[in-house]
Amino acid sequence: MKTATNLLTNMRRQRKGDVHSVFEYLGGIDPTFLQAYNELAVLNFNYGSAAKGRALPAKLKELIAVALLAAVRGNTTRAHIQKALSHGASRREVVEALEMSMHITGAPSLEFGLSQLMALESRK
Repeated sequence: MKTATNLLTNMRRQRKGDVHSVFEYLGGIDPTFLQAYNELAVLNFNYGSAAKGRALPAKLKELIAVALLAAVRGNTTRAHIQKALSHGASRREVVEALEMSMHITGAPSLEFGLSQLMALESRK
C-alpha cells in the first residue's frame, strides 16, 4: 500500500510528526478519502504553505478546535490544546476557549476540556 504510506509520510511532515493513529488505520482502508480529508485539514489548520493564504492564524484555529472538540468530548481535544499552546496560546486563552464551549453546550464540556488541560500540565 505505497499510496497510503506516502500519504501518511506527507501528513507527518506537514503536521510536524503528529498524525493520529485513526488516520493511519484509515489510510490502510481508504487512502483516497484520507487524501481528501488531509487536503481540508491542511487548509483548516494552516499546515505547511497553506498558512500564507489564510485569514485566521493557526493559534486561533486551534483554540476554536479546542472549544468544538471539548463540546463533543472529542478524543483529540488534548492534542489540539497542545497545538494551541505550541502556536503561542496562553493557558488563560485555552481556558477561555473551554469556557465558550460550556456556554454553548454546558458544564460537562468545560469539565472535559479542563481535565484534558490538567492532564497535559501534569505531564510536565
